Amino acid sequence: MHLLFITTHNLGTNPRIVKEVQLAVNEGYEVTLICFTFNNWSRMNHEEIKKTLKNKITLIEIPGNRKPFLPWLMSTVVFEGARLLLNILPDNSALLSWACNKRSWLLNEHLKRLNKKYDWVIAHNIGAFYPALNLAQKNGTRLGIDLEDYHPGETTIPKEIRRSEKLIKHILPNADYVTAASPLILEEYKKLVSFDSATEVVMNYFHKDEFVPPSMAESDSFQLVWFSQNISFRRGLEQIIPLVDGRKNVELHLYGNCKEEFYNQWIAGRDNIFVHNALSQLDLHKELSLYDAGLAIEPGRDRNNELAVSNKMLAYYQAGLYIIASDTPAQRDFLKTNQHSGIVLSLYDSGLESRFEKILESLHSIRSTKQARYYYAWSMNWESESEKLLKLWEGLGATR
Repeated sequence: MHLLFITTHNLGTNPRIVKEVQLAVNEGYEVTLICFTFNNWSRMNHEEIKKTLKNKITLIEIPGNRKPFLPWLMSTVVFEGARLLLNILPDNSALLSWACNKRSWLLNEHLKRLNKKYDWVIAHNIGAFYPALNLAQKNGTRLGIDLEDYHPGETTIPKEIRRSEKLIKHILPNADYVTAASPLILEEYKKLVSFDSATEVVMNYFHKDEFVPPSMAESDSFQLVWFSQNISFRRGLEQIIPLVDGRKNVELHLYGNCKEEFYNQWIAGRDNIFVHNALSQLDLHKELSLYDAGLAIEPGRDRNNELAVSNKMLAYYQAGLYIIASDTPAQRDFLKTNQHSGIVLSLYDSGLESRFEKILESLHSIRSTKQARYYYAWSMNWESESEKLLKLWEGLGATR
């Protein structure tokens, strides 16, 4: 069986598709992956992941920057033109896709050049959905759609929300299966559109061997950690840093690419806040064992943010860290199911400081139960979660 995976991201910014590709390879499938490349901070991670897949898959990379110039120019013209033409043809699927994501047209053009027969085309990210559907319908290929995010909820601009919703309504009823990264994401899509596709919630757990048994921190201070691709504004840090500032009994460690303006405003001069360079996923997950608690402080800035169970929350969970989570519906549901794993706080509650103080006072208890949390989460991992995908690929492949 030959699986074609497509995304409008690169390997460094789309770990979910990388895990699916690795799963397919390990199960003996023939795999082709089409993705983009970018000359930015994510390039190093992309190249590292690429090395692990060398000689195992057919990898097709599309430049996502201005070089070469002509494809970039054409994609820009198509992107802007599609937005104008939607005023005349508001329900045209191709125009909706080109207008949703600038790389969607480029991806579709590359798919036209493929001359192989695939059993599945599996699309990640909204810009890949229409090109995948287009290929599937032309070639009689089965179609899988992965919903890692609630895409209409990634923006608060009404016109862009409507555009995404229209595109989704066209895509999902035509899919053979739909996977979603959280229960609430899948529920929200089902409210938007009725579809008979096979569905599964495939949580974004990580491989269990990426984590090591937790270490007991030697410091007397509470060791807090937070990570993301970028350390910047509107990530919840503005609410947490004032709680940490000046406390000798707590350290806050941030991993990621720190924006200079944010550093100058919120970090410079605070001697208990430490910025670390972004690490590879494997190195980061092992590093988590050194900390007491992880901050999953999603500010709920849009609908998608409210519905998603963040990768950082799952990483903290698998590492055995105590989770300090902001009060979004998805994170609240996760900790309701796993009550021993952490606590939910409202970032905008007047009692935030006092509740944070109580957490700091619980340091001994949090450290003493760290290994118990780690082993409790041992069965929740990508190895067990990915079985759902294998059943879809094999089961639907055998019956169609």
